[in-house]
Amino acid sequence: MAEPILTVDHLVKSYDGKTNVLDNVSFAVKPGEVIVVVGPSGCGKSTIAGLISGKNKKFNGRLTLSGVPIGDIAESELMRHVTVVRHNSYLFKGTVRENLIMADLGADDEKLKAVLIKVNLWDFVSENGGLDMEIAEKGDNLSGGQCQRLCIARAILHDSEMYIFDEAASNIDAESEGMIMDAIHELAKTKTVLLISHRLFNVISSDNIYMLKDGEIAESGTHEQLMKKSGEYFRLFESQRKLEEFGKEDADVCREIS
Repeated sequence: MAEPILTVDHLVKSYDGKTNVLDNVSFAVKPGEVIVVVGPSGCGKSTIAGLISGKNKKFNGRLTLSGVPIGDIAESELMRHVTVVRHNSYLFKGTVRENLIMADLGADDEKLKAVLIKVNLWDFVSENGGLDMEIAEKGDNLSGGQCQRLCIARAILHDSEMYIFDEAASNIDAESEGMIMDAIHELAKTKTVLLISHRLFNVISSDNIYMLKDGEIAESGTHEQLMKKSGEYFRLFESQRKLEEFGKEDADVCREIS
């Protein structure tokens, strides 16, 4: 049985010394797994990503990567093994090529094209100047979904052992969301993935789901197991499902009126 690549053991985190944002959180991620942390906004999901990536250093408990405490790993070494993609990952003013090769300086144009195909972005890029297409500061000349897909293409080029997607598919159009989730699941065939999300429809096929509430793990299991429990996960999933159905009905009415 494979040893965990990431171990989170009785993790406690407080920013003010009074209230615990994370309280006694424990889980492990093995090579090749897709592990998900879900929960409502403010429950501590992104704090976990910050601790694993070394952005937040003060905590109680044990946090290890391949058995080595995170605090003992140099930041440059940690960045080589773990790639984090957030909902607001940054794009620089320059070309598509320049934004991509910072993840792999030796990548040739064919490799760059291949990774853009993986995130379903090559057709758009090729129609707008190819790899020499100019990108505005913060990707202001792209849609939110296109920005995220370009950031994920860059992350894939980085070729690390573990990827953390922190709300990487949030606040974008449904089509781009689907493309991003397809790219993440394809990546998961060869890499270890920790997916942090508030939207439960994106996590159904994962290996294990940890439902976070008020900084604690309320439940864990597969989607099917958690739905059968009719607990916190079930209630959040059903509320999101009903909200989406209402949104679709509302959109249909608007189309009929117009």
